[in-house]
Amino acid sequence: MSNILTIAGSDTLGGGGLQADLKTFEAFGHFGVSAVTCLATVMPDQTFQIQNIETETVLAQIEAILHYVPLTTIKIGLINDATTLEKIGHLLQKQPHLQIITDPVLAFKETTDKLQQHYLDSLKEFLLPQSLVVTPNLVEAQILSGLPQIQTRAELEQAATIIQSLGPQHVVIKGGQRFPDDDAIDLLHSGTTNHYLSAPRLTSATRNGAGCTLSAAITAEIASGHAVYPAVKAAKQFVYHGIQNGIQLRHGFGNVRQGGSYEF
Repeated sequence: MSNILTIAGSDTLGGGGLQADLKTFEAFGHFGVSAVTCLATVMPDQTFQIQNIETETVLAQIEAILHYVPLTTIKIGLINDATTLEKIGHLLQKQPHLQIITDPVLAFKETTDKLQQHYLDSLKEFLLPQSLVVTPNLVEAQILSGLPQIQTRAELEQAATIIQSLGPQHVVIKGGQRFPDDDAIDLLHSGTTNHYLSAPRLTSATRNGAGCTLSAAITAEIASGHAVYPAVKAAKQFVYHGIQNGIQLRHGFGNVRQGGSYEF
């Protein structure tokens, strides 16, 4: 068993965010600790409401965890403030032994049309160069790479190559439901090697938290000592089972069930 830190937002519905991370770590046999960066809520009109935690409070949480908890692996999720992101980046630069898996949650900002260049620049400067693995979804990969579209495998590979040039050692692009293919396709780009991972498309609404769960499962597998490729393969299967056995909510919403009917 390893201790794993997640630095992420809280998902009120419980399917994504740090809730997904902690449940995933537990499902893989690890102990999770968390630093909360913001509170994210889907309102009844289906808009997102995000309340940021003060930067100094976020840093205090991380510093306390680093003081008390032996760590080898960290997952970073939603950090909704550029200043907080930069200071976390500075703090982690003092911990070069840590393996960092970054899930660059940009979709919140993209859907509300408030993505600031300052935030994107901070992500590229302070977090991506320190990351072992970065796991953008299709929208986030398009933003990070600057490509006008990602609709073919060639464009997936081009985007991954551009993102890798920003510093992370490995890039996982989560094609998911958005990528036009018969199956749900993800791409792992490592060095000059591309690995495609596919699974049958699922029509279930129980997909809230799928991206967070995938990156958390990758983190857990890496904490277990697995190499990146087998870690991503195991994570893909874990999420597939979690969607298949998900939690139905109301009004068309549903959550991934972390560990649902999954055999380790």
